Amino acid sequence: MNHRFLFIFLFVFSFSSQAQKVDLLYFTDAHQIYPLDDVEGGRGGMARLKTIVDQMKETNPNTIVLHGGDLCGGVLFGGIYKGFPMIEAFNQIPVDLCNFGQHEFDYGAAHCIHLISKSNAQWFSSNLKNRDGDSFANLPTYIIKEVNDLKIAFLGLTDAMNTSAKDNHVLQEDLIVALTEVMTNEDLKKVDFIVVLSQTNLENNRQILNQFPEIDLILSEEQFEHESNIFYKGSTPIVSTAGNMSSVARISLSKNENPKIDIIPLDHKVASDSTLLTLEQYYQKDMEQQLSRTLSILEVPLSFRNGIEKESLAGNLITDAFREYHQSDVAIINGSGIRTDIPAGNFTVKSARSLLPFGNKICQIALTVSELKEILMSSVEDKNGKLLHVSGISYIYSAKTKEIIIKHENEELKDEEWLTLSLNSYLLNKLEGDYEILIDESQAETDYKILYAYCEKRKTLHPKLENRLIITEE
Repeated sequence: MNHRFLFIFLFVFSFSSQAQKVDLLYFTDAHQIYPLDDVEGGRGGMARLKTIVDQMKETNPNTIVLHGGDLCGGVLFGGIYKGFPMIEAFNQIPVDLCNFGQHEFDYGAAHCIHLISKSNAQWFSSNLKNRDGDSFANLPTYIIKEVNDLKIAFLGLTDAMNTSAKDNHVLQEDLIVALTEVMTNEDLKKVDFIVVLSQTNLENNRQILNQFPEIDLILSEEQFEHESNIFYKGSTPIVSTAGNMSSVARISLSKNENPKIDIIPLDHKVASDSTLLTLEQYYQKDMEQQLSRTLSILEVPLSFRNGIEKESLAGNLITDAFREYHQSDVAIINGSGIRTDIPAGNFTVKSARSLLPFGNKICQIALTVSELKEILMSSVEDKNGKLLHVSGISYIYSAKTKEIIIKHENEELKDEEWLTLSLNSYLLNKLEGDYEILIDESQAETDYKILYAYCEKRKTLHPKLENRLIITEE
């Protein structure tokens, strides 16, 4: 009799504990619906994620699926389909809550609003605002989920909006300022856990926890492309899954206990859900058909990473194309606008779209050499992709004297000389000052289409390093 009573007690206790536990499944950086093929067996993919979600929900029905941000733009797939296949897949998984990454705005705020209108998930943001100061798209600034006896508050932060399309219909409020405002809500003082979905870097996340120690967990953007990490500020975890949806984090929450965290790789060991696999295969085939046409033969490989800190073959090829298209004196592109490596061999439509996935417009302005120096100076010491690559000129910058010299065919140009400049709409929208705009965004052609035409004119492509930009310590 005592044994039977003990068995019943343990069963009820176990069932009660399971009922009180809530699992969060978190992933981020979901730019492409099917796996990336840069590692053996591929990494990521919505069909694998669906398998994990179904398994976790079978184990614990009290599971909430969270997306941290970035499902649009940023890579070739995002540039072609602009996020809609990801929303289609999210609805089938289904994803419950979504925060914004800056890439959701690569095609403007109106596109983003249209995108999320197709989503069945609840979107929210604690720091993105409309022009009138209200929350972006009038979305909630936080979400509270009550599952059995647990109340969990979710807040969402988006950083680096300056790296997306400039659009006055969405404004980024300072992260600390936004949290200070949101955290005053009385509702947040009555929850068991406060969870922040944060699209920002590790240093900012630690500053947030230093300012708001009542936060129990931060689910961050990827800090490394191929690595998942769990960092800590004191005893509070900062969970960072790998880039391009390469892993998912399971966080188990129970009342009066610290979060328990597991990282699950989305690799070839995870079986693909058949329904989502069919959707992946459809888009993969469709994209391959669109991108397979050969434009030219590339005789040397292109590395986009070289363009972050120094002259690159990719930067020279692309700026030459822009300058020729407008017959401009000069063309420029920011290193971060070039997005992938291209091997030697057939240079296809896919190659061009992979290099330039954002689909920026190539505009033209008139300016003086002195004004061009100011533009180059604003980025010349940056190590995060702002370095400007050029065609039609070369420039030498002295880190010691903070001076820059611009030359054309080895002749130094005078400050008062006038030039025409081709540049993408992203850079144009960030210029400060008044410039004479010769071709604005409404009249301009798309960057990758200009690159198509340039490459098709040539049977072979063999860009060279020509000392177009030199940075010295003297």
